[in-house]
Amino acid sequence: MTHKSSSAYTISIIGVLGALLIMQAYIPMVGYIRIIPGLPAISTMHLTVIMAGVILGVRGGAGLGLMWGVISLVKAYTDATDPLTLLLFQNPVIAIIPRVMVGIVAGAIFNHIAPSVLHGVGATVKMIAAGVAGALTNTALVILFTWLFFAHNATQVLAGANAANLWWLLMVAFATNAALETLMAGVVTPVIGQGLMRFKR
Repeated sequence: MTHKSSSAYTISIIGVLGALLIMQAYIPMVGYIRIIPGLPAISTMHLTVIMAGVILGVRGGAGLGLMWGVISLVKAYTDATDPLTLLLFQNPVIAIIPRVMVGIVAGAIFNHIAPSVLHGVGATVKMIAAGVAGALTNTALVILFTWLFFAHNATQVLAGANAANLWWLLMVAFATNAALETLMAGVVTPVIGQGLMRFKR
């Protein structure tokens, strides 16, 4: 692939994935799927950011992650659908940093572990690992930052919480989301990623 065609490919993928993030954010039940009322919806937006990391590398993943984080922040102020989202994602650190790290982790795993393996079974294994790690990164950092910012006033986050048990209650509250988002990432990343990687040959 020439430099010119590589740049065109990169710009095209960024445009497509960026547009997809916006559609996911604002089309009901596409980017955020609500199962349990009162708790944060299950996201599919991490899939787009993970895909950016895999296909475009760390910088591309971080850029799309930043876009997702800004969208999360804006939605928390303008279109929050539950009290926990309203509380947590109006904090720029909680809204943005975990999303950026999703793209960085996914990009680093796929592109810097056995970097010459870009196709076939080896690439599939790397894509699964990138997807799972990216999804878990988002959940883990949201929980960590929530604990750091709200441990002193834990009842704001969850009824009955205190500084001692907030971490565990957050893990329980996000358990369903984490499991489903991780499963989706592990399945979808190699399916779509392998198709997109063919165009980079």
